[in-house]
Amino acid sequence: MAELLVVGYGNDLRRDDRAGREVAARLAERELPHVEIVSVTQLTPELAPVVGGRDTVVFVDASVATDKVAVQSVCASQGGSAVVAHHADPAGLLALAEQLGHRPRRSLWVTIPATDLGFGFELSDGTEAGVDEVVEMIAALRQPGSR
Repeated sequence: MAELLVVGYGNDLRRDDRAGREVAARLAERELPHVEIVSVTQLTPELAPVVGGRDTVVFVDASVATDKVAVQSVCASQGGSAVVAHHADPAGLLALAEQLGHRPRRSLWVTIPATDLGFGFELSDGTEAGVDEVVEMIAALRQPGSR
């Protein structure tokens, strides 16, 4: 099991919303040692066992609520209300993983600014720059002394 799990998520058909999946694709191309990459349209309860037991989990998503790349620690949600039917947010997914007895040591939620959620495949310039920044940031997590 890889020490670092990166979960990139978003809608590939909605331009900037695919930023998390683009980060996942670019990291996968690098074939970083001890890093597992998961790329999904949305976070689902089925990912809870995959998330659990890792040293570090990094969730990557696009956000219209930020104008720069944001990194925050994320903890399991208390009430479990973050899991709705077939999808979850990072805190809800961590809560499910914890219920299964699998808790990562560290969990981060990285959001990339999104300005264009129209139909299409290309990222806007600002989102493209955010994707580049996040790829380098996550790759640096695997450098010696980065813990």
